[in-house]
Amino acid sequence: MINLLSIRTIEYYNCISSTNDRLKDILKQSILPKLPCLIVAKRQTAGRGRGNKVWWSSDGALLMSLGFELASFSLKRTDLSLFSLAVGLAVLKTIRNWLPEKNNIGLHWPNDIYIDDKKISGILIESPTPQHLVVGVGINVNNRLNEIPPEFRTEFTNKPITSLIDILDETTDHSILITNFLKLLSDEINRITVEPLELIREAERYCVQIGKELTIRSNHKVIQGHCFGLAPDGSLRLQTSNGIEHNGELLVVNSE
Repeated sequence: MINLLSIRTIEYYNCISSTNDRLKDILKQSILPKLPCLIVAKRQTAGRGRGNKVWWSSDGALLMSLGFELASFSLKRTDLSLFSLAVGLAVLKTIRNWLPEKNNIGLHWPNDIYIDDKKISGILIESPTPQHLVVGVGINVNNRLNEIPPEFRTEFTNKPITSLIDILDETTDHSILITNFLKLLSDEINRITVEPLELIREAERYCVQIGKELTIRSNHKVIQGHCFGLAPDGSLRLQTSNGIEHNGELLVVNSE
């Protein structure tokens, strides 16, 4: 059984450009630290999401990156699409444990988390070497929305965001969130080999795109259709004019 609570190297920063970039630099060194390695920061100056989208963060957000060797978790590169869903479910369950029942939490495929149609967490998974993965997680925890700087407000007008403190009106202990996330991620990674279809079905139950008409641009191809579920490989299944198609969006950024 995988146990991510046994982190072997931890670095903590008051401010850093990007926790993912720091871990990628570490994993490219000739002498590696003991893995898994966790990087935690109070603030990032160059955070980003998939497609190099900017991830705004301020003091109070939980910003962390986890780096590890694929083989140490018995994972293969063919497992990466399921791994992406596993990370999303682990973050979702971590946040869900703090929410009142009235709030609806969902998984925006493949692994971003929304509460009541507002984004609370962004996840970026990168592969700096063929043997390693870096999992970057940003969660709006104790940072209030009125702290968003003017240059970002226009962007978030059409893409609403939320935070735990705006929902709960009280602060949340980062260390408890981190511990819960690492335990839940361990459980979800174990499911990849033990019960992959159950993992997909659970992700499907939370997926906010299901039941909607989608236009997906992926691999130089545009797919339009009605999303009705997830395929066995973890991709979205769309009913299109050409029949059933699976989107092929990249779930893990290859940083080599």
